[in-house]
Amino acid sequence: MISPVRTPAGASPRPRSHAHAATRGGAARGPGRIDLPVDEHIGLACWSGLSSVMECAHRHDDIEVNLAEGGALTYLFGGVPVEIAPGTAAAFWAAVPHQLVRAPAHSRVHWITIPLDRFLRWGLTDGLAGRLLQGQPLVATTSTGTLDASGFGRWSADLSTGDPDLRDIALLEIQAWIRRLARAATPVEPAAHADAAHPSGTHGGEAHGSEAHGSEAPQGDETAVERAATMARFIAERFRDPITVADIAAAVHVHPHHAMGVFRNVVGTTLGAYLTQCRVAEAQRLLLTTGAGMAEIAHAAGFGSQSRFYSCFTAACGEPPGAYRRRHDRRRQPRPSLASASSVSRNTVHSSMGTAPSER
Repeated sequence: MISPVRTPAGASPRPRSHAHAATRGGAARGPGRIDLPVDEHIGLACWSGLSSVMECAHRHDDIEVNLAEGGALTYLFGGVPVEIAPGTAAAFWAAVPHQLVRAPAHSRVHWITIPLDRFLRWGLTDGLAGRLLQGQPLVATTSTGTLDASGFGRWSADLSTGDPDLRDIALLEIQAWIRRLARAATPVEPAAHADAAHPSGTHGGEAHGSEAHGSEAPQGDETAVERAATMARFIAERFRDPITVADIAAAVHVHPHHAMGVFRNVVGTTLGAYLTQCRVAEAQRLLLTTGAGMAEIAHAAGFGSQSRFYSCFTAACGEPPGAYRRRHDRRRQPRPSLASASSVSRNTVHSSMGTAPSER
């Protein structure tokens, strides 16, 4: 099951690269000081191995499955520290920024990644696809003969042959395995977290290094990992609003310069890039699950302008939002309007962990 994690004091080593992390952290600066998130393209894959922590939060437009065997995996998932216990399988939409921050030595893990367009082509129930696209992980305890790791080696071998018949057989088995996972999944338990008050004096604009005067010492014996997690959580809950570095730093009671350094050291990317990742993921979700227009989606996802929405989305996803929607449109049923889906649109990954974002 997924449960909240409190990192022991002093346990904040510099993360190493994850087994499937192909790029490094950081954010490119485009015209107009746009923070571009690190986006990866993994595609259809299945593999097993010893896990190592990731240098940076990343995202990729696939459905990802993790099955931990040798030890618990600790993730920052949508800003929330969560633990995937040994013998537990978890499936989630990897467009939500995530980062493996702790993995025991010699911890064996199995992975599957399925491109979103292929997943949608399976025509699974709206409940299953909808839960994943809302950022809700599917988590279940494995059981021998039903939901175990026995097929991963075979699927990996079949996919690596290049034989289309073996690939299709493997995909049918993977689809059945994920459907069993969905049937066995239990509700995700609310994760405990520091309830950071919304700081006053919020200014319009993006979180890319605004200044603030004065600083406060970190509270108690909170570690760098915990402070970074609190900041990521704050961003995940408030990305629809115009927030600045000063606002984010106030959530952990430190100077903005210190907040930027802590976040970059732990998460491996800038506050601005992480904020953009969250907004792009929300825009992807709205494009896939509603019929809203581009201007409405840009506003609902927190972008200050439609031009910025187009620039950030294209940089992250490799195509403009309209092309992204058209590419996936063949795979889905007619979508509701943004207004009819408004009660759902605010239930992103952080609300699935137990806290809905504050209303505007």
